[in-house]
Amino acid sequence: MKKNDFIMVIAVLAIAIVGFVAIRGYQNQEATQTYVVVKHDGKVIEKILFNAETESQFEYAHGDEYNTIVIKDGLVTVEEASCRDQICVKTKSISKNGEIIVCLPHKLTVEIYAESSEIELDGIAE
Repeated sequence: MKKNDFIMVIAVLAIAIVGFVAIRGYQNQEATQTYVVVKHDGKVIEKILFNAETESQFEYAHGDEYNTIVIKDGLVTVEEASCRDQICVKTKSISKNGEIIVCLPHKLTVEIYAESSEIELDGIAE
């Protein structure tokens, strides 16, 4: 192989790699919207944009039971709860897709969920 042939092969490979990376980066930017999904007894009670800095209090059983959830600086935390064990309050803050905080006495789950427009394969197709 001559020197010019070698340079041509390297140039074509470089262009292909740059194109592939650019396309994948573009797809990932537009395809994902991240939410904090709050469920009580398995039913969605609120869906909050993950990048929204907010504090929300969720009450059940006529206000006797409550959880206070804070979204700030890219972290989601259960700041306060009326349950006895306080496990949800002691759980570390979450920040990544699929992470979850659970309050069993109140049947509450707080999950980070990335909604994607990409086609996801099921276990059989993979």
